[in-house]
Amino acid sequence: MQNKVAQILEFMKILDKVCLVKRATLLSDGSSETDSSHSFKLAWLLMLVYPYLKHEYNFTRLLELALVHDIAEAEIGDCPKAVQRANPQAKKLKDANELAAMQKYKEILPTELGARIYDLWREYEDKKTPESRLVTALDKVDANLQANQHKNGDVRYWLECEDGAQYLTINTEKKQVVAVLDEPIIEKLEDAVIELSLDNLKKCGIAV
Repeated sequence: MQNKVAQILEFMKILDKVCLVKRATLLSDGSSETDSSHSFKLAWLLMLVYPYLKHEYNFTRLLELALVHDIAEAEIGDCPKAVQRANPQAKKLKDANELAAMQKYKEILPTELGARIYDLWREYEDKKTPESRLVTALDKVDANLQANQHKNGDVRYWLECEDGAQYLTINTEKKQVVAVLDEPIIEKLEDAVIELSLDNLKKCGIAV
């Protein structure tokens, strides 16, 4: 039992690092969003939309996937979607590094628990289950919404990010992963966030 306690405490150090990973998007006060704040909001978004979903999902599984989906970044840091789009090699490197990180985490925890967390992450990455596809869709909606929260919609910082011009497309396009869900509440959320992005771009004098 004492060994399991030590393993759990070691894994908690990893979660501390997740709280330190900064993302490209900014919070309303201008500070950087972190992976932990993103995962927190994603879990809440799942809770808020769950009563209105058309299809059946395992709610516990949804929350587990939301918690696990970005923990590899404690080891490798965040690689913004704009960078991945502009540089396919960056995405390949990110994928390889995340796999190595998750394999490392798997070994830290007791065997069954480590395998469970690894399998949840693998499920999210593979996008083959309804739960993983729903979490992926809301992950994108949340990221686009957060990108608009800075100082009441001042989105000029998008263009200052690495490969920032990509944000103009990312935040104003409909996502295929949302369309294939056939979940009206998610589609309406996406439409509202896209409209918000377009309004803020116009307000800031940025042409799409």
